[in-house]
Amino acid sequence: MRLILAGLLVGIGTRVGSGCTSGHGVCGLGRGSPRSLAAVLVFMAVAMLSVFVRRHL
Repeated sequence: MRLILAGLLVGIGTRVGSGCTSGHGVCGLGRGSPRSLAAVLVFMAVAMLSVFVRRHL
């Protein structure tokens, strides 16, 4: 059940963010896109917060 929920959340995030994390990180940043920079900063912040919550709380 958790795997299905995780897959749905990834799909929704890709749709809302207008692209995947690697697309924004590799192609978007390479083009100098401000939108991709914002997306990558949000992805990284959420990833760091998730790791902190998982390990320390």
